Parts: sequence; C-alpha cells; structure tokens
Amino acid sequence: MKEKTMAYCRAGENCSLALLRAASDQYGFPLSKELIDSCGAVCSGFGIGGICSALVAAIMILGILFEPEEAKKQRLFFLLAFREKFEAMDCPTLSAGKLDCIDLMRDIGALLEETIAKTGFMEKNV
Repeated sequence: MKEKTMAYCRAGENCSLALLRAASDQYGFPLSKELIDSCGAVCSGFGIGGICSALVAAIMILGILFEPEEAKKQRLFFLLAFREKFEAMDCPTLSAGKLDCIDLMRDIGALLEETIAKTGFMEKNV
C-alpha cells in the first residue's frame, strides 16, 4: 500500500485522498464521490496547521474495514504507533523541512498496512 500511496501523492492527490485511494485499491472497498470530495476539506492540516489529514484518513479507513468496536481498538493501536513513530500528529510538525510529504505518506501507508495486517484482515476477507 505504501507504493500506491506514494504514486497517488506524485499524481497530485492530497494526503487524505492518496491514502484512501491506496487503501481502496488494496482492500477493495468503493470510494463514493462524497468521500472523495470530503478530502478537499481536510487537506493541509485542515488549512490551519491542524491534525495531519493522512492520519484522519487512516482512522476513516479503519472504520470502513472493521466493525465499530474493532475499529475503535485498531484506532488506538494505530494512534499509539503513529505517535511513537512520528512524535507528532499535526501537519506542520510532520511536514517541517520537507519539500513534499511523499516519503512521510509512504511511512504512514506502511504503518496503516502493518496495523491492519496484525488483525489478520486479509486472511479473513480473501
């Protein structure tokens, strides 16, 4: 999924949509026009230097893939791993000193994929 996420970023998709498209490709769920359009509102730290939109998309993906209680559990695992790995959750800190976020997006995609893999999701849904 990390390579697909990077490819969508290189193609000009914002962080949240790049991650959602990569996950849609990887896990086979559809993306509605409304979900795609909503990504325009959460990009660039919500336009105010807020939370990373890829982080928001990752949580949404967990909500798409898992039943509510399992999604909440996986959300916690993912957020703890995210904070440990990146030491921040806001767009300006995560992107500081970078020309673009492609490498960061690769790492976020990989972390999300690792979180999902630990659940055995692919084995259960093949």
